Amino acid sequence: MVKLNIIGIGPGSAEYITPLANRLVLEAQIIIGAQRSLDLFSHNRISGELHVLTANNLSDLLKYAVNSAKEGKNVVILSTGDPGFSGLLKSVLNTKLLTPDEVNIIPGVSAVQICAAKLGLCWDEMCLFTFHQGNVNDTRKTELTTCLRASRDVLLFPDAKSFLPKNIALYLINSGFNPNTPVFICENLTLSNERVVKSNLADVSTADFASLCVMVIKAKREDE
Repeated sequence: MVKLNIIGIGPGSAEYITPLANRLVLEAQIIIGAQRSLDLFSHNRISGELHVLTANNLSDLLKYAVNSAKEGKNVVILSTGDPGFSGLLKSVLNTKLLTPDEVNIIPGVSAVQICAAKLGLCWDEMCLFTFHQGNVNDTRKTELTTCLRASRDVLLFPDAKSFLPKNIALYLINSGFNPNTPVFICENLTLSNERVVKSNLADVSTADFASLCVMVIKAKREDE
């Protein structure tokens, strides 16, 4: 059976790459990933064929990866964070060229987990959202407000182009939420320029943040 390897490589620092991910990359004949993903393995003796994944060649390279795997080659696709949460698993499955049974998924540490850890949050009851990859629509926005109105905290990935943290904050204010609603922004997690900002909707609505960020919005509860 075809097995295309999709490997989660963590939030950005090489320290968060699992030993299994490292081994599979070293063993691979073909390695595909964004340049910053490939750079994480530059210290290793990678003998496989390298391909830099970009927005422009995404479709072509995914087809190449699938076809190569079907030819029996050992193929690895590097996905930042975890492949199953705002990662490359969805893009691979959307090609319709293989089934979930033909994919070998290696989980990775997500920025969601790092953010929750930095803020000391138990995130098993939080609402999780990703607005990456153009996943910005009225339905998702309504789900966001529904969670907050149900007194559930939200942890989300903003979209770096169309739904930035300031756009999200302004949308919530215009939807009737208190401008003083607490907000946390975690930027560049695990990297040397990591920053955690404690703020509120009003201040975030006029501020700029790094494209690599996670946003936490604290719901106001009746007893507060």
